[in-house]
Amino acid sequence: MAPLKLKLTKHQAPPRRLDGTNLTWWNSPIKILDPLEKLVREVTDWKKLSNPDDISILKNYDGMLFTCDIEIGDPPTRFSIVPDTGSSNLWVMADSCLDCEVEGCRTEDEEFLKDDCVASQSKVTRCHNFYQRSASTTSQIVTDETGSHKTFSIQYGSGETAGMVTRDKVKFGSWEIKDQTFGEAQQGATFRQLPFDGIMGLAFKSISVDKMDPVFDNIALGNTEQGMSLSKLPIHPETDREYRSQKQYSCFAFYLSKDECRAHSQLHIGNFDRGCYAKDEELHFVPLSSRTYWAFNVSSIIVAEDNMEAVEFGDRRGKGEWKNASDITELQKLHPNMLPPKSFPDNILEDVINNNNKDFATRYSDPMLLCDDCKAIADSGTSLIAGPSDDIGALNLILGTNEYGMVACDEIRPNVHVVLKNEKGEDRIFTLTPDDYILRFQGETVVECMSGFQTLDAGFWILGDVFMRKFYTVFDQGNERVGFATANESC
Repeated sequence: MAPLKLKLTKHQAPPRRLDGTNLTWWNSPIKILDPLEKLVREVTDWKKLSNPDDISILKNYDGMLFTCDIEIGDPPTRFSIVPDTGSSNLWVMADSCLDCEVEGCRTEDEEFLKDDCVASQSKVTRCHNFYQRSASTTSQIVTDETGSHKTFSIQYGSGETAGMVTRDKVKFGSWEIKDQTFGEAQQGATFRQLPFDGIMGLAFKSISVDKMDPVFDNIALGNTEQGMSLSKLPIHPETDREYRSQKQYSCFAFYLSKDECRAHSQLHIGNFDRGCYAKDEELHFVPLSSRTYWAFNVSSIIVAEDNMEAVEFGDRRGKGEWKNASDITELQKLHPNMLPPKSFPDNILEDVINNNNKDFATRYSDPMLLCDDCKAIADSGTSLIAGPSDDIGALNLILGTNEYGMVACDEIRPNVHVVLKNEKGEDRIFTLTPDDYILRFQGETVVECMSGFQTLDAGFWILGDVFMRKFYTVFDQGNERVGFATANESC
């Protein structure tokens, strides 16, 4: 059986502001497992393919959310779920859920496509599909130590989902897991207006609520109808003669397209696709720091206008001369993480202090250090890049964001460089330009822009879809590492 490629289709949806007028999707939670961030992604539902066993569809809702289809039970019920590397549990809404559905919701047949690459989202919430245990001949109740039906509860930013633990047949692409443990959600108010039916965690079992086996664990271990476990990916797959592109390995990968009309986004299960990233690059594999989230160490995150090749990693704080102690105090009030600046032209320092000139850093300063030997996770279930409030606050101040995260679309802004060390101890720089991290949306009359950086005080950074759209990302479970390389325009 060849590796599975799941196709993603982008759906346009107008975001909403925090003030309720139009545009913002953060600060409304759907994220799993406290203490992660509070984000909401605008969603619609799925478009069927003629051969769902070979290709399933994932959907990208304004770059905010991806879903794919799974089937549960016999006879099977199809569910639209979020494949999330930031959590580990599988759950779907149950027919006993009292607060999952919205009155007046639309059925799947009411969705329509504007063209082949962009789908229109109705203003009416999509009706959910529900799991009905009594209708499945292969369902099994999971009991606790008292013999009662076992329960589960997962906490989210603004609520929780909870229900019963069940075991049943799950079909994911061409894989069929005979006895997959999952949650039947009986509480769904947090998600009822978001048109997906559940979430499929792709992180490790150690953070799984009630230690339910993650779906990919069962696939990798061979707990499927096929009964074949997956081999480890070769350490250097691009150069290893034993590597085979049509062989299945214990890994999966995300390709998030910048232009869905040119190339669909994809989720690859069981291997990666060499055609999805630059020919002159090899995957840069970063070892995991723990088998929890897909967590790893980050050498540094630096904001700089100049080419990062000029930065000496052994001395990231620069050698510029401060004017005097009072100037240091004033500048640090404006930009706490700013590194020593270069010599300012006449009157620039006065302009910076008196007028709070937010773009001075991009023109007259040395690099700004946001992170020095910190931790991060790669998370397909997070839309933005999230980090500590002090660091993101300083960065967004330079970017000129307002209280809703909106920015002017035409200003000059710096690059953001993420430096990652591979298994050999070699650093590679992953550069995000303003075109990568400033998100553009068509407003009612004009194009509007917002920052792709979000505050989150969780003790680590989250490299979400903004980062993964620029860099093809391989989650190598067998070798406990994550690989990155510059994504191609098409795949």
